[in-house]
Amino acid sequence: MSLQNSVPPSCNCAINRILSTNDAFIFVTGSQKQSNASGGKSYIAYTIRLRNIETKHRYSEFESLWKSFTKLYPAAIVPPIPEKHSIVDYAALQTRFKDDIPMIEKRKRMLQSFLNRAAKHPILGRDHVFHRFLESGVLWSDVLLSPPLSVLPRNPLQRTFSNPTSATHGMTNPILANHLVPVPSTAYLLKHPDQNFEESEQFAYRVANYMNNHLEKIQRKVVRRLGELASDYAELGAVYNGFSLNEDGEVANAIEKIGQAVDTSYSNTGEMVTTLEGDFAEPIQEYSQFAHTIKQILRFRHMKHAQVEMIEGSLQNKKDSLDALLEIEEESQRLEEAIAREHTIRRNAADIDDVNYGTADAFDGQNAASHNVHDDPFATHHQIEYDHDDNHVLINSPSNTASHQLSSHTKQRSRQAWSGPLQMVNAVGHTLQGLIDMDPVATRRNQIGKTKDAISVLEQALDITRDDLKGVSLDVQTDLDRFQQEKIEDMKDMLIAYAKAHIRYCNQNLELWQEVKDEVSKIPNQV
Repeated sequence: MSLQNSVPPSCNCAINRILSTNDAFIFVTGSQKQSNASGGKSYIAYTIRLRNIETKHRYSEFESLWKSFTKLYPAAIVPPIPEKHSIVDYAALQTRFKDDIPMIEKRKRMLQSFLNRAAKHPILGRDHVFHRFLESGVLWSDVLLSPPLSVLPRNPLQRTFSNPTSATHGMTNPILANHLVPVPSTAYLLKHPDQNFEESEQFAYRVANYMNNHLEKIQRKVVRRLGELASDYAELGAVYNGFSLNEDGEVANAIEKIGQAVDTSYSNTGEMVTTLEGDFAEPIQEYSQFAHTIKQILRFRHMKHAQVEMIEGSLQNKKDSLDALLEIEEESQRLEEAIAREHTIRRNAADIDDVNYGTADAFDGQNAASHNVHDDPFATHHQIEYDHDDNHVLINSPSNTASHQLSSHTKQRSRQAWSGPLQMVNAVGHTLQGLIDMDPVATRRNQIGKTKDAISVLEQALDITRDDLKGVSLDVQTDLDRFQQEKIEDMKDMLIAYAKAHIRYCNQNLELWQEVKDEVSKIPNQV
């Protein structure tokens, strides 16, 4: 997936046409306290104007737009919005919070910056959800409940990013949402990390930590103390003006001039505080939040990489399980073939025994008939008998005939006596063997089928996630490069604004106190 694959389809709405021009700028022109239609608590509505198009949104709707951006484009660096005040702030300020003019003005500036940064973004600026936010007469709650926001999965790892023409692009992919596809945790350690992104992630952590714990913290302290200094100047000016009333002549004029200079210093300090907040402190705060956003997109890429590795591991485990099951199946088939051959041999041997026993009985019948005909138990006719053990034909003498007949009848009675129980035992044994053997065989073959299906699902998921990882990595790197260029330009403007604020402040005070010096010089020297 390249950056152009992440770009939303271009629409032809009026907002998009305006934002496509070079001079497009979004203004937050005002704020107004409003009440809910249901008569609930009041809120501040901020007026947004783009050329001749005007609409109003409350802070929570700006926040929902920001969250929508992060869900739609988890690999994009979404500009920050001003931080939401904590419950402690609300409890401390109570109802005065909504009437805090400096806070409202700060939010106006930062919300305006958010909208214009989003409009200049190559992806966010072309998104139709953003256009609907700027369009007048649109109910924002309807936008939130409509596609594409309404069809987004809760877990972005279940989406497909690599194929924008796919029917599941931007929606839940049934393959990635399959229970067989593993879902990594944020604590997963990559087996084969990308060194470039590892370094970018470490750099983002260092910048975020430095911004939060050093630069932004100290800058807030400086601005707060400058504000306190301005208040002190206001009080001091009043004191000097009162003090001048106790004197007369040039001394009174000089003291009064000092009081006026202090009053002007109060105004100049207040102006510098406002300038530093708008042109330096707030951009620093923005970039502190940007650092956290970069951490989030790098974490998303990390999770996508982890997803690929986990699917690879799960797929290999399934393949190993399939190989083991197929090996067992082959051994089972060879064993069944060997048992079948053994049964065939035994059955053939039994058939031969049946034939042999039947032939011997026929000869015995003939001998008996011959004996009856001649009515001579000691006839000299030779008797023919089969040796059932060696399958040889024996010529028996008349003297052995009686004993042979006795032996033959004894064997026949023995076979008849044991044939019934043996058949019953064989039948029961065959049934038990079927109960024991058929279930494992059926279970094993069912497992083979399920394992093959799981392998097919994991192979498809692996192809999708590998393509996604390539595309997400390219998108993240492209946006990081764009952000770095933008950051350099912004840092240059911020530092110039910081220097100009101090130069202006110092020049104003120099001129002011130079006038005070001239006035004090008019006081005559006492002899």
